[in-house]
Amino acid sequence: MNTETTDPTRSPRSNKLRQQASNCLSIAVREKTPDFAAELIDEAIRLAQRARELDTLKR
Repeated sequence: MNTETTDPTRSPRSNKLRQQASNCLSIAVREKTPDFAAELIDEAIRLAQRARELDTLKR
């Protein structure tokens, strides 16, 4: 996921959710506790899914 730029065709909220999902994954890969890493990955999936939903509604 590209965290440096935002896509102007997406809503600002969608871009923010994608950034938050990326942040969750960045933390998860460094996390030593597997259960907490799994929770972060699950949250990243939820955030990315919501971002996709917002993009679909915008079109």
